[in-house]
Amino acid sequence: MDAIVAAPYGITRAQKDKDYAEIQSIEAALFPVLFDALNHYHGTQHGERFWRIVLGHWFDRFITVVFNRLRTLEYCLEKYSITGTTLLRDEGYSLACPDSIASIWACGNDQWNDALLASIVKLSPSLNLPVEFIATDDVSEGFRMPAEQTQKSYKRELLKWGIRQAEMFSRLLKTGSTAFIISTCLPRKEEIKLKLSFGLLPFFGSLPALKVSKKTDRELRRRLTELISDKKGNTLSGLLRSLLFELLPVCFLEGFAELQDEVNKLHWPEKPEFIFTSNEFDINERFKLWTAGKVESGCSYITGQHGSNYGTHRYINKSIEEVTADRFFTFGWKDGLKGHTPAFILTTAGKTKPNYNPDGGLLLIELHASQRLTVWDEVFCFTEYFADQLAFLKKLLINPYKGITIRLHPAYRYLKWFEEKRWRDFDQNVKVETGVLPIRDLIANSRLVVHSYDSAGILETLSQNIPTLAFWQNGFDHLRESAIPYYQMLADAGIIHLSAESAANKVNTVWTDVDGWWSSREVQKARKLFCDRYARTTGTPVRELKKLLLQKL
Repeated sequence: MDAIVAAPYGITRAQKDKDYAEIQSIEAALFPVLFDALNHYHGTQHGERFWRIVLGHWFDRFITVVFNRLRTLEYCLEKYSITGTTLLRDEGYSLACPDSIASIWACGNDQWNDALLASIVKLSPSLNLPVEFIATDDVSEGFRMPAEQTQKSYKRELLKWGIRQAEMFSRLLKTGSTAFIISTCLPRKEEIKLKLSFGLLPFFGSLPALKVSKKTDRELRRRLTELISDKKGNTLSGLLRSLLFELLPVCFLEGFAELQDEVNKLHWPEKPEFIFTSNEFDINERFKLWTAGKVESGCSYITGQHGSNYGTHRYINKSIEEVTADRFFTFGWKDGLKGHTPAFILTTAGKTKPNYNPDGGLLLIELHASQRLTVWDEVFCFTEYFADQLAFLKKLLINPYKGITIRLHPAYRYLKWFEEKRWRDFDQNVKVETGVLPIRDLIANSRLVVHSYDSAGILETLSQNIPTLAFWQNGFDHLRESAIPYYQMLADAGIIHLSAESAANKVNTVWTDVDGWWSSREVQKARKLFCDRYARTTGTPVRELKKLLLQKL
């Protein structure tokens, strides 16, 4: 095609800072409008904290995604002479997804994005963009999760077993528990021990996927949009108000009573003293609604860190699970909130240190393509990221190159970057692991682990004293000022690198004696100081966590 790919929007740190500040201001002003309207429609009087727990994550993503799509259009029209655009017209297509998880995946879906852009163009006369619509034969109501994304086959039997266990012991659990602990991010053995220490039954397994049977009521959503419209507002504010009820997931509006019925059927404690989770606070609709109700009744709500970027990322400050909980257990840091409670890295607690092979190969751990959920152009950034991965391999000497294993993120198969094929096109003989083998087994066969992005894996291998390297673009632009000195220590020790070439040169330099480099005083000092703050370890995780759970604010 005779085409030009437009310049990416919002990729400089200065623009990101500006956009992030604007988004925070918009969220603070618009969220009360949303929950007031929901209270009015549902006949409830729930407070802001209740609704933040129930739909805060979705709301933050909604603001960010619409902001990105509008600013991208504006940027394109400003830089190029555009005479018009062509979009699909499907009058039956709804932007409202059934629930939170579907709304996440929709943001990366071409048809959903085409429909969103059509709405933005229609609702933003200031864009002055003529549109030619093409009718489509697609009669789908809107985006729905593909079956392979909603349930992994290898979990089916575990899921059935978990449900049977829950049903068998539900009566006992409901009447006898003063605590509710779920999805702690602890290894399974440690979570069992923690639950037993509180007298809880240690069953595992998830609830069946939420089935939202209600359909989008367009007339209802039109009336609610009229209720919150602000025709005097600026383009962005007016657009967000116009799209809020067009995108709100069905489970929070038409299906809310249905969701409440599902919650009422749960055999969970009636009056727990506290609720603790490190993972269920985003897309588990039943858990969020149940928890919000218990919190309004006076129950203490405790959440835990479940990965990287908490306490370090410039644009995740503060997360919904931090601001809605009474206490938030970190991996060791404390930064700005009264409820921040330093704990330890949960994901590896109590695990024996993985073996690694001083004579083994090189393990390169990959990120998956984006789902377009940030203010800036993630697709452009991932294009550059993948180019960096190829540059890293090109700079390796023959011996580390021959021994490399490229470990793809398991989610890659649900996205559209076709990483496995791209790697085969680069070198059909390179070893690619598609996310099936346990990462522990891959580490056991490697002498050096290389992380290609700022990930939870870095925290885990550093805390377990596994020889580790990492590299990424744009320096420390994504970090909070308070975190930069700790990352700089890792960079000074040669653990973190800010280019693919630098990381490859380090691999080449230490390849014949990785242990000698890793055990050096400089490297170990930097590793320990970093881990003391961001990936603290403990020899008694259950005892320490129980003590923290029983503490009062």
